Amino acid sequence: MTDQFIRWEDRDGIRSITIDRTEKANALTAGMMVALADAVRTADDMKLVLIEGRGTAGFSAGADIAEFLQGGDYLERQEEGLKAIVTSLATSPRPVIAAIHGRTLGAGVLIASMCDLAIAADNLAFGLPEIRFNMYPVIVQAALEEKVSEALAFQLCATGRLLDAVEARSLGLISDIVPVASFAAGVAERSAFYRDRIEALQIGRRAKAKRDGSDVQARIARLAPLMHENFNRPGVRETIARYLKAR
Repeated sequence: MTDQFIRWEDRDGIRSITIDRTEKANALTAGMMVALADAVRTADDMKLVLIEGRGTAGFSAGADIAEFLQGGDYLERQEEGLKAIVTSLATSPRPVIAAIHGRTLGAGVLIASMCDLAIAADNLAFGLPEIRFNMYPVIVQAALEEKVSEALAFQLCATGRLLDAVEARSLGLISDIVPVASFAAGVAERSAFYRDRIEALQIGRRAKAKRDGSDVQARIARLAPLMHENFNRPGVRETIARYLKAR
């Protein structure tokens, strides 16, 4: 699937995928999610995949909540889009790196958590604001649990607090910090470093895959009905509508 807001380029063994919807802070529609998943899945001849967000606002503001107000079909599509991203990242035969900066929220956190490595700018604001709308990001929590404990994932989802780059790295959520003033150059340098050590990274991925624990795709399938239950509670749609109108 193609989407006008998801672009990709293959160069020097790296597929660079860019989320490019800057007028909406790179908020992800369901179509964008599926296109992003397809871009990860089809990087057949590449050594690794890099996912970036264009613009100064940030990597991604998360799922496009305006779609939530367009009816149950759109919520279903958002769920399927999130599942597609998780599946593509969980099953990718090549390492995937997220290059994140600024506001990295909601579904942006999901992407970063599912990637093998995350390179962050020092202006990172990383978190889950869904609780402000009386919503709980159950699918993102499952992705977070790939990197942190269940207790910490719950805390981040329940409080909505934002992490800066230093705290995110201390928790194991990101791997590298580079200055925002030289972010593009820093991402290129770190990506080349990992590309040139791809054999070692592949061993690490195989070791990670052998760990005990339930499969993230199975966990999300079990949790997804809670997303619909939460959204359909009285007042949630109205809260989102008021926020969008004020914005």
